[in-house]
Amino acid sequence: MSFAIAVFLLARVTAVTSALPGTFLVLRRQSMLVDAMSHAALPGIVLAALVLGSINSPWLIVGAGAAAMLVVFGAQWLRSTGLITGDADQALVFPALFSVGIILISTRFAQVHLHEDAVLVGDLNFAAFHPLILFGRDFGPQYMWLMLGVLALNALFLAIFYRPLTLSTFDEAYARSRGIATGALNYALMALVAINVVAAFNAAGAVLLVALMIVPPATALLIARTVPQLIAYALGFATLAAGVGFWLAYATDAATSATMAAVEGVMFLLVWGVVAARKTARARKLEVVG
Repeated sequence: MSFAIAVFLLARVTAVTSALPGTFLVLRRQSMLVDAMSHAALPGIVLAALVLGSINSPWLIVGAGAAAMLVVFGAQWLRSTGLITGDADQALVFPALFSVGIILISTRFAQVHLHEDAVLVGDLNFAAFHPLILFGRDFGPQYMWLMLGVLALNALFLAIFYRPLTLSTFDEAYARSRGIATGALNYALMALVAINVVAAFNAAGAVLLVALMIVPPATALLIARTVPQLIAYALGFATLAAGVGFWLAYATDAATSATMAAVEGVMFLLVWGVVAARKTARARKLEVVG
């Protein structure tokens, strides 16, 4: 398998995997929580590396996940005090954690290949560098199979909890009256998001991961009428943007993840423009009829 095809496949798998849990984050108006969790994962990685003495240990994933969940618990605690309004609780937690991570990278890891730019935007090409070789055959990047495992976990979670998750998303009080543990379900969803954030960190980084996880569902929400439609459209937009973004980056020698995110942004603007034009046309027709 050529390296270009390997990166192309990894790009599509990463985009689809990220967009799936993003559908419910968009519906729940928790989109920016991804940004908070992705930034907060950094100090978890760095602190775990300091404790373990290596930046290659698989236990760094545990540190990243724990730090990402710290945003959820910390924000929830601040909100429960009644002294913080809106989404200021998240804004108080994750910048502090992220700044600690950046300081540690620039001081304790100054001589190690762990740069702030890679943390912010990731590198799909580097993530696809190690192929999975079995029985003498190349089965694509090892990282792609990791993302496929996360994709399977996402699909399994949504298949099991689809009904209670949908009910609690649209009417939490009613869901609670039906005996659904909405609090536990919310934390389970956040844990799933944390897994996705940590898994996709190498490919997309703290900044572009927000685009991969949120923009396709936000675009789909403009035209979807049901939750299944929203999920299907979001995955379709993610797949299309990943394909177009990769080959555009390949042709122009641009950053792959950043180009994918830019293509997703263009898609959103195009769909939004079409929807807005149709609404304007309908309004004018009603004025004429009236």
